[in-house]
Amino acid sequence: MGNSFPLTDAATPLALADKELHVWRAQLDFPPAVLQQMASTLSSDDTGRVERFLITRVRERFIAARGILRQLLGVYLGLDPARLEFCYGPEGKPSLSTIHNSRISFNVSHSGNMALFAVCSGAELGVDIEEVKSDFKGIQIASHFFSEKEIAELAKLPPKRANEAFFECWTAKEAYVKARGQGLSIPLRSFTIGLGYREQFLQDERGRRWGCYALEVTPGFAGAVVAEGEGWRLRHYEWSTGVELEASVPLPK
Repeated sequence: MGNSFPLTDAATPLALADKELHVWRAQLDFPPAVLQQMASTLSSDDTGRVERFLITRVRERFIAARGILRQLLGVYLGLDPARLEFCYGPEGKPSLSTIHNSRISFNVSHSGNMALFAVCSGAELGVDIEEVKSDFKGIQIASHFFSEKEIAELAKLPPKRANEAFFECWTAKEAYVKARGQGLSIPLRSFTIGLGYREQFLQDERGRRWGCYALEVTPGFAGAVVAEGEGWRLRHYEWSTGVELEASVPLPK
């Protein structure tokens, strides 16, 4: 079962307390006028990537994801979204440029028409979301990428539950790898995710602990967020449609 927390005080939804992890859920399908406004905040790097997408829906959802990210971070930092600058790690993980002199970390993931945005202060983090596909051959994929223990646990489950559990495990693995910022140089089978988890901890080769949290995103999707350290308090928000930010409803229980 995933994490679903009561909504934090809507008067101050973007104040990051110590050891607080904010997870935002958003839909990515918007009318042209909203997309146009989002596109106006993107950097030249972003627009260059937009132009490489050949499928219209994929291109529009990328614009939406980047536009929402900029608006979210703009509110956290008190800056015009168009003025935000990013830098990228060796494996492409984005972070705020040092010119902003901020301890805020963030990560983004989107699948289909849904996206998750995770934000915290002073720690590395990663988030992942995947659309759960009923005809997906999860067991076959797991045999190549999962640990022996994970494969054995999946094999014990009835087919429908095994498919769901595959995506729950996969998103946790992806979130952890993204949090580490090392891409697939960390083999997915080199660590084990406990199936059916709500919260668990992973330990890397240097002995650092990473908190891993399952997320109840919305029916038909699986999600997970991972942050360096322990004792994280999750706060869930939904990004409202249009161009304004507000905390509206908590993620479903």
